[in-house]
Amino acid sequence: MRTGWDFAARFSGMSTTEKWGYGFWLFLGLVFGIPETWAGVANPPWPSLTDTIVHLESLWTPTTIIVVAVIVIVAFYFVRVPVTQTGTMAYTAGGLGRGTGAGVGRTAGGRLSKTPAGISPVAALIYVPLALAAIAIGSIIAAVVSGDYWVQGYVIYGLIAVFLVIIPSVLAYWFAREVPWPTLLTTIVNLERRWRPAAAVVLAGLVILLFHLALPPWPDMR
Repeated sequence: MRTGWDFAARFSGMSTTEKWGYGFWLFLGLVFGIPETWAGVANPPWPSLTDTIVHLESLWTPTTIIVVAVIVIVAFYFVRVPVTQTGTMAYTAGGLGRGTGAGVGRTAGGRLSKTPAGISPVAALIYVPLALAAIAIGSIIAAVVSGDYWVQGYVIYGLIAVFLVIIPSVLAYWFAREVPWPTLLTTIVNLERRWRPAAAVVLAGLVILLFHLALPPWPDMR
């Protein structure tokens, strides 16, 4: 019979990067999850990500195709160059680096980089406040200037994608700089190493969420 002490021991000795991963993705999960839950019973102050994508699809039908394509491309490169194998993976015929270019590999945070061995950290106390401020200020400006419910959704989720996902990936790949939090899949791998059932549940939930975003309103339980 396992005790609370056994459970606490599983999460002892965490590195700063691993702690950043749990904290960052939990925070981002709340940012997405609260509006998603709120939308089921009332109108939240800004639209959920699902509703925003559905609305965009009603305006431009190729949206679903793009969402699915992005999911497939990201999944391909996570399988092709596993996050558990950090460091340079030189190009060799049939090798792990095939198709990624000579010298490309994973950083300790799980991001692709042209020079993973020479990666240097981005100061968290500079980047994180600036990124959150940009997202908050941009969202407030959108709410005040446009006053459009859907524009708020486009701006909020667009800025989150740019400052918390796209820019960190660009910094790692081309500039050998890495933000303090690891990728979501790296965080899941860390979680699975410490407590396997939790990672399985999280991964299953993410798969359902991805299909929900790509094929709304599936699964419609009503």
